[in-house]
Amino acid sequence: MDLSAVLFDRDGTVIVDRHYLGSADGVELIPGAGQALGLLRERGMAAYLVSNQSGIGRGYFPESGWHECQARLQELLAAFGAGFEDARFCPHAPEEACDCRKPAPGMWESLKKEHGLEASRCAMVGDKVEDLLFGVNAGLAAAVLVLTGKGAACAQKLGLDEALIRERGFVPVEVELPGACGSGTRLFAATDLAAAVRGLLAL
Repeated sequence: MDLSAVLFDRDGTVIVDRHYLGSADGVELIPGAGQALGLLRERGMAAYLVSNQSGIGRGYFPESGWHECQARLQELLAAFGAGFEDARFCPHAPEEACDCRKPAPGMWESLKKEHGLEASRCAMVGDKVEDLLFGVNAGLAAAVLVLTGKGAACAQKLGLDEALIRERGFVPVEVELPGACGSGTRLFAATDLAAAVRGLLAL
């Protein structure tokens, strides 16, 4: 698979899910994430962040909290020679019915327009069904569900074999995703971000 970029969810995928994180003090990389993102950069591939941040819309923390966390995340990743080329976040609460909250492809469309990304050369990695749907709705080449964060619970809900995923690290999966409005996206599951990156690079 000739990938040029990978899009990542943040909470539960790249960093530990703190549940409505609005303070830089709570930013903690999931083990292996920094090294994996560093490997992507070594291979000449871009990394982008796409994150639903309904805590802003719900009034739990200000938008400045997102920017503070993002700055801290980039600082932590820099120690691994890694970082995100760009990031998008949806600040809306679910009931606002915006077009940027995953699984809607609004954040993808924004990144695609600004950076000239090609869907056929991009993949998505996240810990929720919404992340898989985001990849499908955007028409990306691949979407990967990781078992960190809320991923294990999502895998169970989708009827995936968690033991097999943990044994092999990265496996193709066939699941029905309700609400999907695209096709052709290859779906996978991985133990964590590091396994997802290794698997994508091996395709």
